[in-house]
Amino acid sequence: MIGMLDHLDSRFTLDLILVPADPDYLRELHRLGSSNPRVRFLPPVPMLEIPATLNAYDLGLYLLEPNSFNNRHALPNKFFEFIQARLAIAIGPSPEMARLVRQHDLGIVSADFSPQSLAASLNALTSAQIATCKANSHRAAPLLSWDHEKNNLLREVQRLLKPHAFSP
Repeated sequence: MIGMLDHLDSRFTLDLILVPADPDYLRELHRLGSSNPRVRFLPPVPMLEIPATLNAYDLGLYLLEPNSFNNRHALPNKFFEFIQARLAIAIGPSPEMARLVRQHDLGIVSADFSPQSLAASLNALTSAQIATCKANSHRAAPLLSWDHEKNNLLREVQRLLKPHAFSP
């Protein structure tokens, strides 16, 4: 994502709010971003403050290469945090995230996972399109929330825990 800025027009900046879990990884990110004035590293915020903090932004960006089964089919917390913050969303073509972005018209899905492809999609966005996607996130947020989905999950867990009759 840091390298993608080299392909984006001057409207775009990248603010990273990172959890200090892997010091070597954080050092590498700081090394990559330190020479670009459009990259900022901000301190983490408490979990309950994430949506309000992110709401000050226009776009949530998530580019996850499908280098494993889990990454290919991921629906990460960050994706839902973007929706709860009422952001437009810009992602690579991860199938599950792309399905929801398209279903609710939340933003853009790049043609592939290259930084150049996502940058081209972002550069083509207008302010009006971003505003529409943010409004769509606002409409989708109640449906794509824990409050809405928890009963579905609990029903599925109960179904799986029921004793099954097996025939010999």
